Amino acid sequence: MAATASSRRRSRDTATASPLESLPPAMLDEILSRLPIRDAARTSVLSRAWRRRWETVPYRFLDWPIGTPADAIDHVLAQCTQPVHEFRHPHVPVPDFGRSDHWLLRLAAVGVRSISVEFEWSNIIGIDEEAVTFPRIHMLHSCIFSCRQIATLDLVGCHIPAPPPCFVRLPSLTTLTLSRVGFPQGVKGLEALISSSPSLRTLQLEELSIPAVQVDGGRVYEQWVINAPNLQRLHIISMYYYGWHFSGLPFLEFTWNNALEGLPPSFENLKCLSLQTQLSFPASIFNILCVVRNAPKLEVLEIELMVYVNTLVEVGIDFLYGQCADDLFSNLTNVRMKGAICERNEMLFIELVLSKARQLEAFDVCLSRDCSRSVEDALAAVAQYGRASPGANVTIRHN
Repeated sequence: MAATASSRRRSRDTATASPLESLPPAMLDEILSRLPIRDAARTSVLSRAWRRRWETVPYRFLDWPIGTPADAIDHVLAQCTQPVHEFRHPHVPVPDFGRSDHWLLRLAAVGVRSISVEFEWSNIIGIDEEAVTFPRIHMLHSCIFSCRQIATLDLVGCHIPAPPPCFVRLPSLTTLTLSRVGFPQGVKGLEALISSSPSLRTLQLEELSIPAVQVDGGRVYEQWVINAPNLQRLHIISMYYYGWHFSGLPFLEFTWNNALEGLPPSFENLKCLSLQTQLSFPASIFNILCVVRNAPKLEVLEIELMVYVNTLVEVGIDFLYGQCADDLFSNLTNVRMKGAICERNEMLFIELVLSKARQLEAFDVCLSRDCSRSVEDALAAVAQYGRASPGANVTIRHN
C-alpha cells in the first residue's frame, strides 16, 4: 500500500513538473527571476526537483513580505552573483538589525539599483524606576556609501553614519527619501550625501533627527546646504527649521514644504507648490506670497492648513493687496486648500487669489471638521468676491 502511494506521489510530481522541465534551464531561471520572491518560493511544492530551485535563481527584484525569516534572506543573497534591481523590506525587526548589515554589504557587492527598507521603531524602558522610553535605532552600515550603482534609496527609522574618508559620490542616485532618519555624527553627513549625488532629481526629507550644537551657551542647529543642481522635486516635512539652505535649484518643478525658512530666493521653473502652513498670522501669508512672487511659472498651489494655536492676528485687506503686483498669480490654474475653518485671514486669501489669478480654472476648498461655518454660507461669501478669471470654478466641501 505504501509503495503504491509513493508511486502515485512520484507520478503526480512528474506530471506537474514535466511541462516546465521541458524548457531550457536558462529560461526557467529567467521566469523565476521575474516572479515576486514569495511566489518564486511557492514553486518548491511542484516537485522534489523544484524544492530548492528557487533559492539558486539570480533575482532582480527582492520584495520581502513582513515576517520573512532572516535566514531566508541570507540564503538568497548569498546566491546572488548578478546585479539586484530592487531590494525592499517593509519591516526589519530589532533582532535582525545586525543581519541587515550583512545584507547591505552583499547588495553593495553585487551592484544594487534600488533599496527601500523600514526599520522597526522600538522602545527601551529607562532605568532608575523612571517611566521614560528611548527609541532603539539602528545605525546603518557605512557600506551604503559604496552602492555606486544605486538609483533609488528609501530609508525609514534608522541612523546614517558620516561618510567614510574614501567616499567620492553616488553618481547614479536620482531619488533619495529619508523618513525618521537621524545623523548623530552631524548634519554634514547629509549635506555630503546630497552634494555627492549629481543626478539627484527627487529629494524627500521627513521628520529628520538633526543634532544641535552648543553656541554661546545655547543650542542651535548647524547651517548646511542642499546642493542639488538637477533637483526637480523637493519634499520637506519638519516641525523645526534644521538650518538648511539651498545652493540654487534651477530645474525645480515641484516642492512640498511645511517650513519656508531657508528656501532659495527664486524658483524659475517651479510649477507646483504644496505647503503645510497656517494663515492665522500675517507673516505666514506674506511668506507664501513671497514664494509665489518668485515662482513666475507656478500653475498649481496646494495648501494644507494646520492649526498650531488658537490665536488669530487679522491682516488688513488694503495692506494685503499692497503687497501684491497685478501679475502675482499670472499662470496659476489650480488651487487646493485643505483644512479650512473659514476664519477671516483664510477668506481674505481666497479673495486675493480670485481677484488676481487671470488663468484660474479651479479653486477647491476642503473644510476642516472644526469649521463652524456651513458650506452654503461659505459659498455665499465667496460669491461676493470679484474674479479675474470669469471661468474659475470654486468648490467648497467637507472633508
